[in-house]
Amino acid sequence: MGTSDVGILWLDAVTRDGVTITVNAAARAFVADPVAYAAYPGSPGGAKLAAAEAEIRRYVGERDLSRLSKRVDLARATGDGNRHWGVEVALVAITRVEVRRREDLIRWAERLAS
Repeated sequence: MGTSDVGILWLDAVTRDGVTITVNAAARAFVADPVAYAAYPGSPGGAKLAAAEAEIRRYVGERDLSRLSKRVDLARATGDGNRHWGVEVALVAITRVEVRRREDLIRWAERLAS
């Protein structure tokens, strides 16, 4: 139940400026509250995965697309929003960012051009 690495593939997230992206990432998570961790419904590692995904979505959601591409490592203890799973995320490394060609990307590019 200690510290473990969590692999995240093809997670959808939305940047602060409204662009939908898909990321691959790796996270290091650990059990901070064994009782809450044991109460999480689902697989044994499900709480760690849920906390890591929430942390990545929070990170992406706080940044514009242009700022996201300039930083690939996130080292931050998880905030209170994920503690109900009994897990803290100590490190997240985003390894791939994919931007889909959609209307939100076109609007983002038009805002940059103006």
